[in-house]
Order: sequence, then C-alpha cells, then structure tokens
Amino acid sequence: MVRPARTNPAGLTAALGAFAPARTRAVLLAAFAAVSTAAGCGGGGAADDDSSGNHGGHAGNAVAAGGASAGTSSSGATGGSTVNSGGHGTGTGGTTGGSAAGGTAGAATGGSAPGGGAGQTTGGSGSQNGGAPGGAGASTSAGGAGRTGAGGGTAGSGMSAGGASGGGTAGNGAAGTGSGATGICKFASGLNIAWVNFANDVPNPDLATFKTIFTNTYAAGGRVVRWWFHTNGTTTPGYDSSGMAQKLQQSHIDGVKAILSAAHDAGVVVNISLWSFDMLQDNAGAAHTNNQALLENDANRQAYIDNYLTPLVNAIKGTPGLYSWEIFNEPEGMGPSGWATYRTTEAAIQKTVNWFAAAIHTADPSALVTNGSQTFDYCSNVSGKNQYYSDQALIQAGGKQNGTLDFYEVHYYMSNGTSNSCFTHPASYWNLDKKLVMGEFAAQGVDNIALNDLYTNLYTNGYDGAWAWSYDADYVWPAMQAPMQALFKAHADVGNCP
Repeated sequence: MVRPARTNPAGLTAALGAFAPARTRAVLLAAFAAVSTAAGCGGGGAADDDSSGNHGGHAGNAVAAGGASAGTSSSGATGGSTVNSGGHGTGTGGTTGGSAAGGTAGAATGGSAPGGGAGQTTGGSGSQNGGAPGGAGASTSAGGAGRTGAGGGTAGSGMSAGGASGGGTAGNGAAGTGSGATGICKFASGLNIAWVNFANDVPNPDLATFKTIFTNTYAAGGRVVRWWFHTNGTTTPGYDSSGMAQKLQQSHIDGVKAILSAAHDAGVVVNISLWSFDMLQDNAGAAHTNNQALLENDANRQAYIDNYLTPLVNAIKGTPGLYSWEIFNEPEGMGPSGWATYRTTEAAIQKTVNWFAAAIHTADPSALVTNGSQTFDYCSNVSGKNQYYSDQALIQAGGKQNGTLDFYEVHYYMSNGTSNSCFTHPASYWNLDKKLVMGEFAAQGVDNIALNDLYTNLYTNGYDGAWAWSYDADYVWPAMQAPMQALFKAHADVGNCP
C-alpha cells in the first residue's frame, strides 16, 4: 500500500486520482513533493483507493491540539533470577534455561501462554551461584530481564527480587538491569502515525507534532504508536560511494531518542518500523539501487547491520518509550507478486528479516521484533495461504537461530478480500504460534463492523493489538479516537500496556 510523502495539496491528490491508479500516483506525488509544501502536518499524499489496496497521505490537515495530559508508565517486572537463556523457541511448553555458571540449572523460562507467542526469557549475564529454582541460595544477575511469553511478566529494571517471567518458576536472584524493553502487551491498543515527514523525521523530528499525536493517543486509551523510520532510504541510513551503509551518525541517534522521549513523556511507547516496500519504489530515487543491494547482497546487508543497525540498537536500548522493532512495512509489495517499481525475491526478504532480527536480538536480548505483513496470505497457516515468517521459515532462509519474530503483525483492508479479514475471523483461525497484532486497518466501518466497535471487536476475537491507519493520512484523527475510547471504557486493562 503506497504511502508517499505528505507534501501535496488535496487538489493534486484528487486530480491524480482521476487518471492514475493509486500505486502510480505514488510516483507522481513523490516528484511533486520536492517542490511543494503545505500547512499543518505537511501537505497531503494520495487519497485512499480501497479498490486497489493502496493508500497514501491526506491533504495537509493540521494536527488537532488538546488531549488529556499524559500519565507516567511504570516499569516492567523484574529480570530473571537464575535463568540463563530460554532462546527463541516457539513450542507450547516451557523451555528450561541453561545452567547458571558454577551452579545448578537455572529456573525454567516462560513457555507460550495459551494462544500466545513463544516464551522467551534471557537471564542476567553476571555471575550466578546456583540456587535451585524457587529456592534459597544467592544469585546475582547483571544482565537484562528476558523477553516473556504471552501474558507473562515484562522485562525491565524493576527492583523486586526473583520472579520468573512468562510463568517460569521463581528464583531467588536480584532483579536484572536490562534494556528497559517491555514484554508483549496483552492487547496493544494504538495507531499509526506513520510519519510526520515522510522518510525524513530523523535527524530533525518535528517534536511539537509528535507530542500532540502522542498526547492525543494516550488520552483516547492508546498506548502504542507505529512510526516509520528509514522508509525508502532517501535520508537515513545514508550510503557511501561503494553503496554500503554509512556509519550511524550521532544526529540520527539523537533524533530517534527525542521521539522516544516525547512518547514516554506522554505515556505511550513506539514500534519503530525500519523499512518499507518504498525502498524499491521510484520515490526512493537513486537510493533504490543501494536498497536493493542491501536486500540481496550479504556484504551490503552486513554493512548495514555493522555500521548502522547494531550501533542504533545499542544506543537506544534502555531508552523509555521504545516498544518494539519492525523490520519491514509490507515487504510483499516489493516481492515477486508486489506492486513496487522494482522487485526482489521472497527469499531475499526472508533472509533480511532473519539477519536484522538476529542483529537486534544479539544487541538487545530483551528487544521485541516483528514484521508488518501485508495480508494473511503471507502470514498464516490457513490452507491456501503462506507462512513466510515462522521461526522455521526465517531460520531456513537466513541461517540465524535468533533471527525470529517475537510477535506477528498483519494488515487488513477490504480490498484484500474477506478471506483475509480480521473482522470476520477470530485470531485463532489463522493458526499462528505467537501473539498477533493488527498493525494496519482502515479507521472506518468495515465488514459490517461499526467504526466505534473496531478495536473492541479485535480484542474480543482474541487479537493482541490494534493500530488503525492513520493519524494524519487517509482515515485521519479523530477517526480512530472513538473506537479507541470505546475499547478503553469496556476493557480498562488495555491501559496497562506496556
């Protein structure tokens, strides 16, 4: 679904709609973006064309001010006690942690909760002196708390002692002092920004606009905001003359941290979507050649990991306001059956997801990683559909054992067909082995579900999050405000995320 920079007036969007399909409009709008400005949150992009499944930006609405003042989110539960590592297993049972150095086996790690994601905990990296699970015997842990299974405790820097994550047996160790990342929310209610300035929010984010969006999201009961970072690679990460990603600049770190800090101050957290299918669109300009090499060549992919991704994760782990990392927005759009100007293979997409997820998990074992799939055609175990993002598929494609996802994220629009509808099928229908967040859907009545019931419907039908499209594009704020409020009124526990 094409989302060009929101820098064209509404009149151009309407005019383009008269003679060009939505995916073609993106190319034209990107060219216009270079010479156009607009009021409010920037100008507009292509209006939604639900018949083709593409949607762009809207025409320059100013962000509405207001919203209740933000609260303060609390830190998560404690780190592991005598746990070593639960790895990235996805079975329904618990996975036993490794032996603590010089002692007995560590406490059990968290297994999957019913219908939930893989139980994943990582214990401290410091010295550990035995201690039976749940029993006495001193144990210290200098490392981060582990990623939890569905419904389990959260990672963080909490100071209470012991406490296994994800249903593991409690130990007697001190709390970890990990990255500050949270566990997967029971239900992550929120929305897409998805950008304030398309592909150009960093290094100089418009913090006033971000703060308004975050504040309004929190006031409506939302707690997670999905934001696009590199998008098409025209500003970040930057490439050298050989086509390799340049070393991470401090200004990029500062820009991301400023966005996360603004989110934390408002009481929300951010899912950072690194790349979009736009990396192989015409709107990427000359960067598309280097982007394609990054996807398809091991040396280029590794250069991005070494020079940019790993340093970025190391720089911002522990920063309040971070919820999760998303590798791609709808990578299928640049796959063999996609709509992007240039194409790559599904194998290259899977390998890149595997390598980037592994890099993030290696740098920050408590980080949550996902990937935004266009439809359930590519991320489900329903007959006639594909599951490209299971642990087995990703490891087979890229070879890295820790390069797996912590939860699934899928998108749905009516143009995708009712066979892909999250509103006519419960979450269990897709037969997935991890938590499942609906990362995009139109903030309008759909499939006989009224607008105000969208979020509540997803909650009731077993999904684990809902992020409507989009605060300032197509179905603009306050379109999703009332449905978010309705969910919060009916299920106040969503306010506990993260």
